Amino acid sequence: MRAPDRFEQYHRYKTAVAGEPLPLALIDLDYVDHNLGVILEAARVGHKALRLATKSVRAPAVIDHLVEASRGAIAGVMAYAVTEAALLVEGGHTDVLVAYPSVQASDVELLVALNAGGRAKVGIVVDCAEHLDCLEAVAAAKNVVVPVIIEVDLSLRLFGGLLHLGAYRSPLRSAAGVLALAREVRTRSHLQLDGVMGYEAQMAGVGENNPFTRALNPVKRLVKRLSLPMIRRRRHEVRATLVADGFALRVVNGGGTGSLTTTRHEDAVTEVTVGSGFLCSHLFDYYASLRGLLPAAWFALQVVRVSDPGFVTCHGGGLIASGEPGRDRLPLPHLPPGLRLTRFEGAGEVQTPLCGRGAYELRPGDPVFFRHAKAGELAEHFTEYLLVRGAKVVGRAPTYRGLGKDFL
Repeated sequence: MRAPDRFEQYHRYKTAVAGEPLPLALIDLDYVDHNLGVILEAARVGHKALRLATKSVRAPAVIDHLVEASRGAIAGVMAYAVTEAALLVEGGHTDVLVAYPSVQASDVELLVALNAGGRAKVGIVVDCAEHLDCLEAVAAAKNVVVPVIIEVDLSLRLFGGLLHLGAYRSPLRSAAGVLALAREVRTRSHLQLDGVMGYEAQMAGVGENNPFTRALNPVKRLVKRLSLPMIRRRRHEVRATLVADGFALRVVNGGGTGSLTTTRHEDAVTEVTVGSGFLCSHLFDYYASLRGLLPAAWFALQVVRVSDPGFVTCHGGGLIASGEPGRDRLPLPHLPPGLRLTRFEGAGEVQTPLCGRGAYELRPGDPVFFRHAKAGELAEHFTEYLLVRGAKVVGRAPTYRGLGKDFL
């Protein structure tokens, strides 16, 4: 599928949402299916299964669509909270990996309950003995075995750790450290080591062709080149060390959309996590390795003012993404083409002024379609996605918020 003509696409979406109250959010299922095909082909090259990062979707109907359309290539889902995992299990998902630890009593009790009776396998990431102690106490009391996944840190640390490039996550930075914790798991009768994971944030979460940080892009490319051999070596050493000590690892999870093309080639990895690539929020335009993905998720605002020639003002729009503050965290006006945020106002809570050649044809009441910087966070602002094919709304998918769920 080629990138669409943006004028044609604008009029198609404008037709589809005519009569719908604005603001709204929509997902184009034709482009979701296209992106799924691109990602499946990339995973097949490395003979890897996929795990769907639900954090990047946050709408059960869309999650289910992706899993069903993958025809078995998506082997499981990755949740970002135990309470989210419960919703996923309720929806029929049986292989869930909770990628962030929790020692909160309510979470631990819920996790144990989800694993009771064999209805589903719901594992959780751990990286220290305190995590194990909390889980073991409740699991033993309920006589339930809980699967755990040890996370290894894959950040690039230089000059004796003085320079840390990557996410601050697990304290485990060696095969020996992972083995020591794995042996701790072995001493807990109601915990079972199900696998290991590592998130190479400086690879998967950093776009090296970012137009908003041009001066830093060469540095980002250098960091990726330096990181890649370290990541492969550490992950290989961790798996080999655990296997040599008698551990059977069902899961060795790695990567994200941004590192799919490198993680897929690692022999140590059994599955690659992908989420944002299915909706292709605008941060994923800035990766040199990603090819063929098309934007599939949007939010629409109404034009309410024409303040000057070449300037219009939309109602709402301040959907700013998390992470290090910067212009790349702002939503981008995309349809119709020829629009840009003004320099000093950006995207505001109640109004967003736009300028450019595309503004001359807009009138009050017209929609403008924006792309969010991060795929999943768009769902936190809307109760549903309109599901579009062609120029028609073919369904409505409640988001977690629309279902009354607030996991973070």
